[in-house]
Amino acid sequence: MNPNVLYIEPFAGMAGDMFLAALLDLEDPRFTLEDLRALATRLVPGEARLTVETAWRGNLSGKLLTVETPESEHAPHRGYKDIEKIVRGVDLPERVIERALAVFRRIANAEGHVHGCSPDEVHFHEVGAVDTIVDVVGAAYALERLEVTRVESSVPLTGTGTVRCAHGEMPVPTPAVAEILRGRAMLVAGGNGERLTPTGAAILAEIAPEFGTLHEFTPTRIGYGAGHRDPKTGPPNILRVQLGSIPAAAMTRAVVWLAEVNLDDMTGEELAFAAEQVFAAGALDVWTVPIGMKKGRPGVVLSALARSEQRPAIDSALFSSTSTLGVRWREMERTECARRVIEVAVEGRTVRVKVRTRPNASIIERDLSPEHDDLAAWARESSRSLRELERATVVAALAQLRL
Repeated sequence: MNPNVLYIEPFAGMAGDMFLAALLDLEDPRFTLEDLRALATRLVPGEARLTVETAWRGNLSGKLLTVETPESEHAPHRGYKDIEKIVRGVDLPERVIERALAVFRRIANAEGHVHGCSPDEVHFHEVGAVDTIVDVVGAAYALERLEVTRVESSVPLTGTGTVRCAHGEMPVPTPAVAEILRGRAMLVAGGNGERLTPTGAAILAEIAPEFGTLHEFTPTRIGYGAGHRDPKTGPPNILRVQLGSIPAAAMTRAVVWLAEVNLDDMTGEELAFAAEQVFAAGALDVWTVPIGMKKGRPGVVLSALARSEQRPAIDSALFSSTSTLGVRWREMERTECARRVIEVAVEGRTVRVKVRTRPNASIIERDLSPEHDDLAAWARESSRSLRELERATVVAALAQLRL
């Protein structure tokens, strides 16, 4: 069994305080309100007062976390460097610090892209306030205290309409949320208003490798975190998290959809771009096959596999990036191996490695796939070949997994 798996269900959206409240609602002695208060005191001495109460949202109840600070009404304009100084100024496990800062970097990168500036020039508004710093660092700290080994999440709901924030009135999902989840599945629904905040989106994107349904799971603790808004339309504003285990060597049968289009009037460069766009829309896999078409013209079938919730985005990507007049869809079953991502220390560097788990089989070299971007960056800096670095990483990963 793979223990201490956290399954997040943002069926009504997610904010940083909702996630932290849900983790507290697990009532696990390894992470309590007193632990969180002690962390807040170390981060921002005398600046935060934390309270937790039970709140009803629709027909569900959960914990409502309130972080009161002098900044609650007038958030300061901190930059990423300001936040980094605060976080690194506290004696915490390095993994907690790096995970928390990675969340803020995702937000900075997204805001920089939206506003046309570098991430270092971004000045956070609501996200730079003390309560958000407590939410993000607290979430990273909780995952460490709870000894979470893997995080899974269902597809998050974003809300619809518009929301008023520091930059004025914005569409929902907000530009920052859309940018943070670029290439990831999201459900644009839930009634008028913001359901998924930039902080919530960045936490999800950082800790959950992908979004989808967890098919086999044994929960041991369940927690609910309530949002501060109580909208009268849409799902109850609450987040559920479950802590439990999954079979380490499980294979699952998942329902997927096969999309196909026949094309005979596009260049190779255009086809490559179209495949890239379909991948970015959330496809599980994309490929082309040469075919003969009418009047003897050579053509290709562009195919993609997708979850059902990704179909609208993939339809849109195919119609916008190809000349097709229609997309064929077929429902299929796919047997899927369990997979996870680990971080491997090799020769003083950290490389992400995808690990495939097959039933009743030990992990061997072909079950490991080092992240190409990490290897490429290392190769450029060291002038060593990708193959050499991949081999060194696989050897280190096997040794780490067998400890």
